[in-house]
Amino acid sequence: MSERKPTSGEPGPPEADIITKMTRISEARDLAGDVPCVAPQDMDLKEVARRMWRRRGVRTAAVVDAEGRLAGIIPLRLLLDELFFRVVPEEFLSEILERERIEELGRMVRAVVARELMQPPVYVTLDETVRDAFCRMHDHKLEGLPIVDQEMRPVGYLDRFQLLEVWIRQHPSEASGSL
Repeated sequence: MSERKPTSGEPGPPEADIITKMTRISEARDLAGDVPCVAPQDMDLKEVARRMWRRRGVRTAAVVDAEGRLAGIIPLRLLLDELFFRVVPEEFLSEILERERIEELGRMVRAVVARELMQPPVYVTLDETVRDAFCRMHDHKLEGLPIVDQEMRPVGYLDRFQLLEVWIRQHPSEASGSL
């Protein structure tokens, strides 16, 4: 299979890959324009659910301390698991025996407020790259991340669809072809 050559000044795949990988979050800011879903640590989980529902494009809530600094995150998957744990507990029976889920399920049984369900903070800053964001989402199995400033205050949100848009912008000939 021969490598397709770019036309009319389009970057070829190797150059486009480097540009994509090195694009700073601040440069992709127009893509990362979603307002984060911010929840204080003592917020009731039902209110966290309402806030996430209002921001339908946000899949990870940013839990903040009293000063508004990121203290942790609640992925939508985990919040839904907690809300439905009492509704359909039979769905979780097989997971009770999975070693990596025991701690998470234990938290879900007791969780009432955001602090009790949150995971350690995972985030990106405006100075980090699209590569950094992708790696964190991939490593932590997240659909999106809060973007924080130097004081760790959430200032935006970046999700996998926005990363896809960065890739498509840098690979226009490939995106219009076989995708």
